[in-house]
Amino acid sequence: MEFEKAKIPDLKRIRASKIFVLFFLLFFISTIHGEELSSGDWSEMGNAQVGRGEYEEAVKSYDRAIGLDNYNPYLWYNKGLALTSLGRYEEALYCYHRATNIKPFDAEIWMGRGAALSALGRYEEALECYDRAVKFDSKNADAWNNKGTILTRIGQHEEALECYDRAVKTEPNDADAWNNKGTILTRVGQHEEALECYGRAVEIEPSDADAWNNRGSALHQLGRYQEALECYNRAIELDPLHEYAWHNKGLLVPTLDEESKEAFALSRKRIYVEAEPKNAPLFLFEEEKAAVLNAEDGTGNEKIPGWRLSLVIVAILVAGLLLNPGEKGRGFYINSLQSSLSRLVLMGDRSTKRR
Repeated sequence: MEFEKAKIPDLKRIRASKIFVLFFLLFFISTIHGEELSSGDWSEMGNAQVGRGEYEEAVKSYDRAIGLDNYNPYLWYNKGLALTSLGRYEEALYCYHRATNIKPFDAEIWMGRGAALSALGRYEEALECYDRAVKFDSKNADAWNNKGTILTRIGQHEEALECYDRAVKTEPNDADAWNNKGTILTRVGQHEEALECYGRAVEIEPSDADAWNNRGSALHQLGRYQEALECYNRAIELDPLHEYAWHNKGLLVPTLDEESKEAFALSRKRIYVEAEPKNAPLFLFEEEKAAVLNAEDGTGNEKIPGWRLSLVIVAILVAGLLLNPGEKGRGFYINSLQSSLSRLVLMGDRSTKRR
């Protein structure tokens, strides 16, 4: 799993936020004296609102600031960050565009623009933005990391690896960059090297469930099953609903003894169904998928019944509708769907040929 760094307002650039009471008093006093708040005042208010997670209100404050100082690139940049946090990427992109037009040599502004384009799936354009970012600030580890992530998404693994190398060289304690480098090495089959990268990632950020899961995957590929299991357990301990960790741990079940298998099934059901009832459809899908896969242990001559295929699809759809997973969950959901349907089609074709 790759990580593209999300940018937050630069406190060196947009002074530290003040508490809301001060802004209220400032607004109240200025109203009494017939004075309006300045662009800087509105900007400070927006920064404080961002700090509290009040992004809608922050956008309004930045709009007021921009109305008084339309040629300030950082006001546009900060508004873009707030809009990005709201998932309003097209509007954010417009703000970053305005900011880069005013100040075309600022690496962080280009990174913001690249992040918005990436969120919109416009990877080639995002790559151009990150190219500019590293050109204007070659020691910006986040820029190198994000460029590597885009290159990974468009399948340019060698170039991505070079970017991650630059990122960890610039910032050796960047856990995300180490994790991303490990992901690339895993994809090209260099599992020992990937394991070293994941080891650095969990050493730097021991509470990162994704890094523990990835480390487990590398150990799994190397046949070090007990160590892999420990990593998956650690990931699940940190994130009890970590889809990939549960899935990967499930792949290890055939290597476990019967008591461990029963404990795994019980704990998984408890987590998916009892701790989070909304996950019951996903659990149903996984159970049904396992039943379909187990059909391969028979003669292989009987085609999977249509009702079972329908049930799998319905379970997937219900899970998707009810869970509405985030980026991580959506990736797992799509991969499971593709894998299951492909296998079902192949099993159906095979049974037809054997008649």
